[in-house]
Amino acid sequence: MAAVRLTKRSAFAVPLQKLGLHHIACLRAVAEGVPAIKAAWQYLPIEHEREAAKAHRDLLDHVRALTRRLGDPRWRLLGLDLKDQTAAAGAAPPIYEWADAEGLDEFSGEELQALYAERFGAPGECALRRQKRNARLRERRLALLRELATMATEPASRFDALEGWLPLELAQQLRPLGILLLGELRDRIAQGGRWWTGLKAFGPARAERLANLVAVLLGPIESTGWAVALAGQNLQALSGEHGINRAAVAAAGIRAKDDREAIHAWVAARAGSTHTATQYQREAERFVLWCALERRKALSDATAEDCRAYIDFLASIPPQWISRRRVERMAPGWAPFKGQLTLASRQLALNILGSLYAWLVQAQYLAGNPWILVNRKLGDDELAGDTGDATSRAFTPAAWAALVGHLAGSTSASTDRLRWLCVFEQAVGLRAAELLRAERRHLVERPSGWVIRVHGKGRRNRLVPVPKVAIDATRVYFKARGGDFDDDPGETPLLAALDDRSAPISYQALHQTFTRFVNRAIKASRLSLDEREQALRSSMHWLRHTYATRAAEREVPPDILQENLGQADPRTTARYYRAQMERRQAAMEKAFAEG
Repeated sequence: MAAVRLTKRSAFAVPLQKLGLHHIACLRAVAEGVPAIKAAWQYLPIEHEREAAKAHRDLLDHVRALTRRLGDPRWRLLGLDLKDQTAAAGAAPPIYEWADAEGLDEFSGEELQALYAERFGAPGECALRRQKRNARLRERRLALLRELATMATEPASRFDALEGWLPLELAQQLRPLGILLLGELRDRIAQGGRWWTGLKAFGPARAERLANLVAVLLGPIESTGWAVALAGQNLQALSGEHGINRAAVAAAGIRAKDDREAIHAWVAARAGSTHTATQYQREAERFVLWCALERRKALSDATAEDCRAYIDFLASIPPQWISRRRVERMAPGWAPFKGQLTLASRQLALNILGSLYAWLVQAQYLAGNPWILVNRKLGDDELAGDTGDATSRAFTPAAWAALVGHLAGSTSASTDRLRWLCVFEQAVGLRAAELLRAERRHLVERPSGWVIRVHGKGRRNRLVPVPKVAIDATRVYFKARGGDFDDDPGETPLLAALDDRSAPISYQALHQTFTRFVNRAIKASRLSLDEREQALRSSMHWLRHTYATRAAEREVPPDILQENLGQADPRTTARYYRAQMERRQAAMEKAFAEG
């Protein structure tokens, strides 16, 4: 139904576009004597009680206008105060209110008059006429509302646009989250957890009120959470102990009686770090759970058809497989995935599973590897804004200038640390894990200059040159922490906690600190919209990409950069020598300029 007018309102002001049964219920409650503010708070999902009076007035205006358009003269009764006035405080209440309070609904009018007169004395003739008139008007008003409930209200549909039932501001907030229809909002709520993440100024209480409104419109919301109990049962029944792909036990290279023990043996044998072990364990567990719940088979029963189906599954993960709660594994509300996977994450998952099966075949736990029968190469994402070039995950010179400029002039402990982090990482390019382990004793001065000893990926040692600008920044950072670069103990961490210069920080703390800093700096910058959106997707690892990209642009030889980065495959380093799009564009413009 068309809106009569649109006004700026709070996130839960009454939607004027459509009229629902909950709106009629609010007006009926007021007509039956409930205070308007209390009725609005009860039936209209407003956020604050102070909004109740305005919400009720907006609803009243909307329904009055609707009734006028229908040509019904009873529209004047809506909002009319029909309370019987009393002469003074403490006087007898209106007879109908007294009858309701005393539970005398079944008595006739004459009997009520007699009882009322006995209790309070006989009312005057004018008062009786006023009470009878108001009773008739109240009945006419209730009759009108009953008619409107059947002829003017519109049943909500899951295919209705949000703007029809929610305020425009709230609908606009939901649009970037991919929620355009009422049913899509209901599905997101049904996933449970912190489903309101991404909505501005939303918390549990506000989210509950919105969920209540959706439940009023579309019916009770049943959770579509992941079947944790079913998963546990299937895992016990489908252990893989007797899988169809199991090799002869007598020739087994590992002592694993089922898939779970085989996966643990693979992780222990092949994972070179805690981070890698976590990745391996997670991807293997996801595939085991998918096999058990979706295919009703064990990992040792998986065929090439199952592998192909899992590739398609990863491309579009069903909502019930996505967790919305931060809970322990296999606890209620938990699910194996945190969201849809990027192309790179999907490719990594498939590579890990291919490696798992290849190892299990070599260990003579499995007879064959079904993953070699399917194409695991996903290629590039045709909808992505870049081609997967490593330089696309480096800060552009303009974005880097915005980060450095945001720190200028500040002398707090946090900005001192961030300033050193930016200077040191752009000049040295360590991995985050390597940076967190770095200590003062690892910086060594040689005749050729300063180097840092790194125990890096794959447990390999390497020496990385440290330019003078990074050493100077480290001296300044140590002094700001109250230390001395030359005299501090060798165990002093290069990157320290704010409250204890001798204590290192965790990766989570580093990631959160850097992400918050980038968000503040980029949002306050004058970068173009594309550059801003790209920079806001960054992580700590972008500092390493920035180091490698700037080095390649400044013509550092590939073999030197590969050694500094600690990369085993020269093809990985070669990605940084693909010029960034801005430089490629400028070069072609120069080459083919007019004249």
